[in-house]
Amino acid sequence: MLPNGWFLAVKRLHHPRVEQHFNNPHCFISEVMTLGRWRHQNLLPILGFCIHSSEKLLVYKYMCNGTLRDWLLGHQDRDMKCLDWPVRFKIAVGLARGLAWLHHCCSVQIFHLDLTSGCVLLDQGFEPKLSNFGRAMFVNPNDHDHRSGNLVLGKGFLELGFAKKDVHSFGVVVLELIGGREVSDGESFGGQIDECVAGKGCDGEIVQVMRVAKDCVQPMVDKRPTMLQVVQRLTQIEQGCCGCGTDVQGYEPVVVPSVVIEMGQGIGSKYR
Repeated sequence: MLPNGWFLAVKRLHHPRVEQHFNNPHCFISEVMTLGRWRHQNLLPILGFCIHSSEKLLVYKYMCNGTLRDWLLGHQDRDMKCLDWPVRFKIAVGLARGLAWLHHCCSVQIFHLDLTSGCVLLDQGFEPKLSNFGRAMFVNPNDHDHRSGNLVLGKGFLELGFAKKDVHSFGVVVLELIGGREVSDGESFGGQIDECVAGKGCDGEIVQVMRVAKDCVQPMVDKRPTMLQVVQRLTQIEQGCCGCGTDVQGYEPVVVPSVVIEMGQGIGSKYR
């Protein structure tokens, strides 16, 4: 604990069976570059790091409410408190704003490329904090095409679908928020709403958010919205600007497609 009362979390990047991945510094540097250089209320703040011999450590502010995945699955397995819909909607909006800021508001555009509910940490007020940037890619749209580690220079690389892969992953996380369970690629999500939030007066808003998620995971990549458009739509829902029907039974099932082209293969590894 620091003198100001903050608790710290230390992440040790070590896996002896895949040590060759850690000899390549790009993954570690990617995390430090993203969370150390850029600040946003929906990014997990990194406070420091250490590299000594084969040891690599990252120091963060401790997030007392753990991961979103823990909350979505934990209330089924370990009698954890169920998140109500206003909190789930707050998490969806915060996550969308964080991704939109990374995609559109930084001098270098940043794409996460490994987003899951396990990457979303929750602070004391259940504000979402995006973490795990080991596979992130950086795009400088003002320079000629060039690749260096996790840095991609050139606007042409945007066409490869970095942004829309994040949009797809965001849609999957939102479907998990709605259903209260993990959603797999290729699975048909038939509009099921977690019983913890169903019938509590928010079904109309939930259906509207489900439609946003459906657009995010549709197979036609070019038809998916940008994260700025997602934020705009969620803001309209939050302000009650959309006609919110309550007929969940008639909702068309969502099929969550697999991402055919895996971006960033060989450029990073997922730290556990």
